[in-house]
Amino acid sequence: MVTMVSKLALSSEPGWGVAFRNGASIEVYQQSLFWLLSKGMPCDMRDITLSDLLGSVVVVCQFSLQKLVEFLDFNEIPYFLEDDRVRWLLPSNISNIYYIQWKKHTIELNNSELYGGSVLN
Repeated sequence: MVTMVSKLALSSEPGWGVAFRNGASIEVYQQSLFWLLSKGMPCDMRDITLSDLLGSVVVVCQFSLQKLVEFLDFNEIPYFLEDDRVRWLLPSNISNIYYIQWKKHTIELNNSELYGGSVLN
């Protein structure tokens, strides 16, 4: 079993995106999620959840495996299906500045009254 710390490390590996299988769905974390969303992967912001790991906010979203594979195929992104994860090559690296801005905005939206307050309380 892959630990949360391992998932976060793999999610931020330069040049790669990764999603972890969780039954019939997949979980996408942090930078990998940002990259998918910035490339047009459809997602309702209310499907994005936040959790706390050692004082750091973790951003995660679940998709169906089929939805991810169709998105990668449509965008002609090479990917690899493994037993516990899906990995894909990033045609361009993730901008740390844009990622940090997106994460901050995502946390603010999650904490706003619009979404019923923080899930971190």
